[in-house]
Amino acid sequence: MDLSVRDLLGLLQWCDSFFPAGGYAHSFGLEEAVRDGTVRDGDELFRWIRAKLVYSVVPGEGVLLCRAYEAAVREDLDAVCRWDEEGLAMRLPKEHHDGGRAIGRRWIQMAADLYPSRWTNRSLEALTHGRLRGDPAVAFALAGGAAGRSLTPTRIGYFYGVASGQVSAGLRLLPIGQGEGQRILHRLWGVLEETDLLKAAMEAAPFSFQPALEIRAMRHETAEMRLFQS
Repeated sequence: MDLSVRDLLGLLQWCDSFFPAGGYAHSFGLEEAVRDGTVRDGDELFRWIRAKLVYSVVPGEGVLLCRAYEAAVREDLDAVCRWDEEGLAMRLPKEHHDGGRAIGRRWIQMAADLYPSRWTNRSLEALTHGRLRGDPAVAFALAGGAAGRSLTPTRIGYFYGVASGQVSAGLRLLPIGQGEGQRILHRLWGVLEETDLLKAAMEAAPFSFQPALEIRAMRHETAEMRLFQS
């Protein structure tokens, strides 16, 4: 997976928490898991994020990203829109749906801004008219294709963003320090290096099964006090 300096810098830019996509405002169910005592320390945070990656992100969003990337490099807008619709349909809790869509829309807008072309302009027009709605995995795939990055760094960049976003939320919710947060991230890379897991997921239809996360995300909608939007 060799990257040019320009491609590496571009990938780092898109994965940086400084990038204006709004992911820092979302915990996607983690806040409620901390509130009800399911996640209380660094080890439990690691297990929470690992389960999210193994049972939702890799087999669900990861597969959608791959399929959408293949369609995007062909500039097949119909196929991209189909994967976009399927991805949003899989985001059952309202806050997951709305939060993910807000992030995805911003990624599509920034792709058109940073990589102007006929293809990104068509994608932005589809977004404006509601044909493309902004599933985040599909949007990240579209941006990666528009930037000329290959599939593997695009996919790993997306996984990194999910994992680092969850750790960042955990640092604000739990009595753990920055050093422990980095150790959790380092442990999570082992999950993404499980080639059998990745290979099996990429050969299957996208699916997600993490009811514990979805239930807590739904409870979060009616919580009286909230630090995060989701």
